[in-house]
Amino acid sequence: MSKKRLLSIVISAVILLSFACTAMAAEKSERYVGDSTVNGSIYQTYYQVDAQTRTGVKKISVSGVLYEKGTIGTWQKVSSCSNSSTTSTCMVSSNFNTKPGKSYRLEYSATFNYSDGRSETITGSASR
Repeated sequence: MSKKRLLSIVISAVILLSFACTAMAAEKSERYVGDSTVNGSIYQTYYQVDAQTRTGVKKISVSGVLYEKGTIGTWQKVSSCSNSSTTSTCMVSSNFNTKPGKSYRLEYSATFNYSDGRSETITGSASR
């Protein structure tokens, strides 16, 4: 076998391996996202998290954690709540009186367990 032919085979093999690795990496990085949304809001006397989907769902679990900014700039957890539902919507809210002049941050998430066996968690945050 000539050196040119051997070099051609090696280069072809490297190119094929490169395509295979790229395809596997792309497959692993894809994330299933149904028609699902989650939103969180902070109001004067309460906060809430709403999740909904148009994709067939077995269960939705939502949670929210409310933080207050302290005097030295650190965030301290002041309240949390969670709920779950087997319908296409799920909501949770909790009473909490915000203080004038204070900053608040709500970190929330919803986990969707779909009827086809797939699941995903969507997170977000809101500030006031």
